[in-house]
This record gives sequence, structure tokens and C-alpha cells, in this order.
Amino acid sequence: MPSETPDAGLLGEAKRLDAAAIEAGEESTNGRDLRGRAAALRVQALGERIYPVLVCGSCFQLTGWLDAEQRCDSCLRRAQLQAAYSDAHGGWVRVGDERVGESPPKPAGGSLRGRLAWVRHPREARERATADAWLAHVRPDETGPIEPEDGYELEVARRDELAAADGSGMILRFHTVTCRFAAGSWNELETTRIARRDLLVPPELPASLPVEQIVEAWGDYRSAVDAVNRAAWSKQSAQREAQRQAQAAHADAVREQRGTVELLEES
Repeated sequence: MPSETPDAGLLGEAKRLDAAAIEAGEESTNGRDLRGRAAALRVQALGERIYPVLVCGSCFQLTGWLDAEQRCDSCLRRAQLQAAYSDAHGGWVRVGDERVGESPPKPAGGSLRGRLAWVRHPREARERATADAWLAHVRPDETGPIEPEDGYELEVARRDELAAADGSGMILRFHTVTCRFAAGSWNELETTRIARRDLLVPPELPASLPVEQIVEAWGDYRSAVDAVNRAAWSKQSAQREAQRQAQAAHADAVREQRGTVELLEES
């Protein structure tokens, strides 16, 4: 995980400045000043890193890549798209996903012993496969329940690469998706519960960086996502325990009160 825990006080102040910027008007002079100060606090909260930690001059989000006009790749693409739409002679506007995703994993045939286990002991093999799938994303009682649970959701870090919008090279991009466990496997949803500004680690980096910088940035990003999952499970676990205790107390009360009528004599 990141070598230093982000300063909660700095992050709290950054959020306060963000709220003040919304009140003042985010694109007003005062609003942009407030957003810039909030971004500076986030950089300070993240601390020193071996990979670049920059601030986009347009959206004030943290990034590891800027173009010549100090815009992150996302803002540059947005500007290019808007320019294309406003160009009466521009023709068709391409809005497709230009990311180069990971190749889908090939189905594993498994060893002969594994295939025989499925034939001879299908129930045990299915339970083992379900447990393995669960543990692929969950650290029991740290980021989720101990046992596989249908309907449980958490955030998962993903990465892809794409050509930089200014044509200068390739960019690595990190993002998160919500995954839901059901029927023994994880299903990736088309949403995420983590806002970009909630993760301090820059989600965009030039692919030309030294490999050790890229590896550390990816490790920090995954750790930041894990921290969100740990906080979510800690809150949910406490709620479940409170509910369990309330139900137990209710059951005890009902058990103690049952039969009270027998204490009354009938005339």
C-alpha cells in the first residue's frame, strides 16, 4: 500500500474547499482558485512518490500526464470532442472506446486430477471453485464477509492503455468498477461507487515511464481501492453486528415474556 497514509485533515480541508467552489461557481475566478487550492492539498496529502503527481489545469484533478496546455488526457479528449461537434464541416464524430483492453483469459482445461475431481465429487469441486472465486477479490473479514455471499459488492481496480489524445505516445489509465458476487462468480457492473477525486493516486500515466514507477503507481492505486473496500466492509460489518444483537435481544425478550399469562389465575 502507499508508503504513507494520506493526511485526513488535509483531505477534509480539500473537500471543504471543493464545496466552497461549488457555492462560488466552479468556473468563476474564485471557484477555480478554491479548486486549485483543494488540488494542492491532495498532492500534499498523497506525499512524495516516485511517479509524477500533477494537477490538471482544467479540471484540477490529480494526474500523471499533461499535454502542452496543462490538460489531463480526459480533459483534452473532452475538448477535442466538443470541437468536433461544433465543427459544421467535421463530418462524423468518432465516440468509440479507444482503450486497448486485456485479452480475455482462455478457458483453462485444468489438470486430469482436477477434471476427475469434478466428475467424482462435483459438489466439493463446485464449493472449492466458489471459494477460489470469492478469494480472488475478497480478503475475508477485511474487505468482505468470511464466506462467499451472493449479492455482495465491492470495488475492483482495472487498468488499460490507449493512445494519448495529442498523439504523443501511449497512456496507462487506471479506473474502478463495481463487482457483484452471484452464483459462484463475480459479475462486473458498468458503474463504480468511487469518484475520481476520492482516490489520490493519479489514474493516468505515460507508458514511457520507467517500469518501477508504473508498478508502484499501480500498487498504490490498488491499495487505495482496498482502503475504500475495507472502510465499506467495516461499516457494513458493524451494522450487521448491531442488527444481530438487536434481533438476539428481541428474541430473548420474547422468550422471557412468553407464558406470562400463566401467572394469572382464572376465577
